Amino acid sequence: MILEDVKKAMRRTGMRPMPRWRGTSPIDLRGKRVLLTGASSGIGAVAARKLAAEGATVFAVARRGDLLDDVVAQICAAGGDATAIRADLADLDQVDAVVEQVSHVDILINNAARSIRRPLIESLDRWHDVERVMALNYYAPLRLIRGLAPGMIERGDGHVINIATWRVLPESSPMFAVYNASKAALSAVSRVIDTEWGRAGVHSTTIYYPLVATPMIAPTRAYDGLAALTAEETADWMVTACKLRPIRIAPRKALALRAVDVVAPRVLNTILGRETDRLNARAGALGQQKPPAGHKDTAQ
Repeated sequence: MILEDVKKAMRRTGMRPMPRWRGTSPIDLRGKRVLLTGASSGIGAVAARKLAAEGATVFAVARRGDLLDDVVAQICAAGGDATAIRADLADLDQVDAVVEQVSHVDILINNAARSIRRPLIESLDRWHDVERVMALNYYAPLRLIRGLAPGMIERGDGHVINIATWRVLPESSPMFAVYNASKAALSAVSRVIDTEWGRAGVHSTTIYYPLVATPMIAPTRAYDGLAALTAEETADWMVTACKLRPIRIAPRKALALRAVDVVAPRVLNTILGRETDRLNARAGALGQQKPPAGHKDTAQ
């Protein structure tokens, strides 16, 4: 038991980001208009509360209106400023309606996502998996950027924060090929934003989250009991991104595996393949992937 606790603590250490921001003057978030998607639960809900506590005006967007209303009510009860916007971001017409409603924002956080754990051959046989993951994870963020970035450029200041996954950095993500591809696409656009628009005062940050204990991973039994960061911990990454505008925030493990990929890509494939085999064996022992009673789609 002690050995397992030590192993879990070491894995959590690898999930934490590299501390690179000493000496950077933080941006005052008071009065900043922040649009945060996927705000009804998990990291998004916690981040919405934290950003409001920093004095930001939060436009909280999510599909699940009842949960979203609860989050906004908590913020307002604590003296914060927040507005709930119910929208299914997989529908691009609803994305455009969100842009029209908020008019302009200082910070856009593309957090809403859909994750599907499935072998590549099965995902390709279920084409709607590809379409619905890309719709929410890539097209919706790009559409929000399309609607809100011109105003940022015109004002000479703005920040786009895109939420990716740590697996984007080493590239290979067995069992999550479609999900990882959607996040890799978003990551690529995110970097271009800062490269092309940085001189105009508009910057971007990509956050490469590790495993986080949220409703999104609940259906995957293989993750039960594994080391994971909490929504509280990872919401702080968003707040840090808003204040300091780093190019990326990534866990130590992801950066280390990226380095391995540069010098020995086949070695990396072996490492990730064995890790996937262990998870699949664990899933089989725990009863595979079965949603708990009352479980619903966790796309926010």
